Amino acid sequence: MARNKEFDPTEKLEKARDLFWEKGYHATSMQDLVSQMKVNRGSMYDTYGDKHQLFIESLQNYARETYSEYKKAAIGEKSPFKSIELIIKKAIERSFEEEKVCMIVKSSFEMAPLDNDVKEILKQLSNALISIFEDLIGKAQQAGEMSIDKNARQSAQFIVGSFAGLWQMQALYNDRTMVEQMAKSTLDSLK
Repeated sequence: MARNKEFDPTEKLEKARDLFWEKGYHATSMQDLVSQMKVNRGSMYDTYGDKHQLFIESLQNYARETYSEYKKAAIGEKSPFKSIELIIKKAIERSFEEEKVCMIVKSSFEMAPLDNDVKEILKQLSNALISIFEDLIGKAQQAGEMSIDKNARQSAQFIVGSFAGLWQMQALYNDRTMVEQMAKSTLDSLK
């Protein structure tokens, strides 16, 4: 007969996610995970599989939470362009408050060149964010807030690609004013 779990799998997944987010995949050992999650190895393997699978679940958990926060940042805003601005502002605010750069961007540099499974997950997660921006850009164009001459998909890809630059500058300089100015330049280029 199977035993009931004596822990909340979602809560423990978030602890693993935060550790991977802080240290990265390669610098996080199994012992680090066991200690952080406060579960024994057997329970961890039974619930999440191996370290690789736990990392993938952590990325997906991060994306769900992050994209939900981005969407909430724009709730109630009538202007689609202002919604884009609010999402970017939320991304920067969250990053500086948590003192960590985006886990997806960070993992892209660490894992995508080495691991095709993770690369495909990261592409899916990035495409989901691109789609959020593409939808808002299309609505901004219909509302006359952006030129219809700009390709909505390419503009959305530009925003998401710009995030990598924002997080690089945060990691190197930790200068919020600089990052906010870079974000403003990104927004200005869309008009």
